[in-house]
This record gives sequence, C-alpha cells and structure tokens, in this order.
Amino acid sequence: MQHRKLDMGTAWTQATGLMGANRDTISAIAGLFFFLPALASSLLLPGLANPPQPAPGADPEVAFRAMLDQISTIYAENWPLLLALTAVQVIGSMSLFALLTDRANPTVGEALRTGVRSLPSYLAAQLLTVLGASLAIGIPVGVLSAFGGVAVGLLALLVALVAILYVIVKLSLTGPVIAIEGRMNPLAALGRSWQLTKGNSLRILLFVLLLVVVFGIIALLVGGTLSLVLSAMGEAVALIGGGVIDALINALLTVLFLVVTVAIYRQLAGPSPEREAALFE
Repeated sequence: MQHRKLDMGTAWTQATGLMGANRDTISAIAGLFFFLPALASSLLLPGLANPPQPAPGADPEVAFRAMLDQISTIYAENWPLLLALTAVQVIGSMSLFALLTDRANPTVGEALRTGVRSLPSYLAAQLLTVLGASLAIGIPVGVLSAFGGVAVGLLALLVALVAILYVIVKLSLTGPVIAIEGRMNPLAALGRSWQLTKGNSLRILLFVLLLVVVFGIIALLVGGTLSLVLSAMGEAVALIGGGVIDALINALLTVLFLVVTVAIYRQLAGPSPEREAALFE
C-alpha cells in the first residue's frame, strides 16, 4: 500500500478553508460543546484551573506535592461533573469531525447523532491507549528507575516521554476515523490511525508543534492583557471575566486543532469514494 505524504501548507490551507466555509455551524458547536463546558469548569471548579501558588521561599517539592494533592482532591470530589463535561466535549469533537467529512455532507443534526454514537468507541480507544502505554512504557521505566539509579531513571523517563509523544502522534487520527469512516471498533480505529500516519509522524509532530507555539503565544498575550484589565475592575469581575476569556480561548484553540486534524486526515486518507464518484457525474 502506498502511503501519502503530508503537505503542511496544503493542510493549513484546507483547514482555514473548512473554517471559512463552515463558520456558522462550527461556531455553534464550539459555543455549545467547548465554550460552555470550559466556562462551567472554570466557574464551578476554580481551584482546578488556578491552583494556589506556593508561598515565597517554600520548598518546591513540598509545594508541588501540595498542588497535586489539591488537584487530586478536586477530581475525587467532582468526578461526576468532570466526567459529564468531558463527555460533552468529546461529543462536540466527534460531531465536528463528522460535520467536516467529504463523504455525505451531513446536516448538523446528523453530525450530532454521529457524535453521540461515537462517544463509547472513542472513550474505549482512549482507555486502551492509556492501558497499553502504561504496560508497554510505564512498567519498563518504573523497573529501570527503581534498580538503575537516578541517572538511569532520568534517561528512562526521557525515552518514555519520546515514546509517549510518538504514540500520541500515531493515534491522533483515531477520532476522525471513528466519526468519518464509522469504524466503531476501537482496536480497528486505532489500527487505522496508525496506518494513516505511517511515514508522516515527524511531519505531523512538527506541524502541530508549530501551531502550538504560534497560537499559544498569541493566546498568552491576549489572555494576559485582558486579565490585567479585568483585575483592575475588582475580584468578582476578574473571576467571571477571566473564566469567560479562558473558556473562549479554549474553545477557539480546540476548534483550530480539531479542524487541522480533519485536514490532516483528509489529506492522508485521500478523497472518499463518494467524492470521487461525484467528480464524474
């Protein structure tokens, strides 16, 4: 089987074209499934979004452990809410994938139904990925760290981080495969993503890292500037306004990377049979 090569310029052009052509529907999905859940999380669980900063001069290790303990407590006490918000965001992501397919031009309602149907398969695929990575990467790293000393442990950790990054890239198209191709078997979806990204892992990684750096800097500058303005208006305004800004930035960045993922998928998977047939009608 001949594998296609990713052209980053073409992928970006296609991504911006998809956003422009579907601006209204993408905005509606982003508002309902990304902005509102992020805002709810920010306002209902402020400690998760903005953990308390350590006191000046505090032991960094102690402060880090205290922050982890607080985050763990928040997750333990609010897991039903967090699970519901995660499910909403996953449905939104899968609906957006389905909406941007070139296969059947689905309506918004059909795309939403696809998002709901895809939820169990996508969550199962993510669970399998975490379990598989934990067994294949976590156990060897733990053994090496325990018996090899500090230097070997740090080297093993570095190798593990590279391996995890590689797996994330290889399985990054699982969502589009499930929502667009309808592969509800999580193992089959993971295998299809692995196949599509063959020979393109480094290109995909560089493309995504470039977008993270560029748009991450823009988001930090805009968010930081607006937060300073809001902080001068009082604590209540800063809390609510900061939550709105964070949720808005989160929604925009989420949509951006989801649409880019669709563009990468469409380029590597090639035109669907339906689109090819339409060219000859």
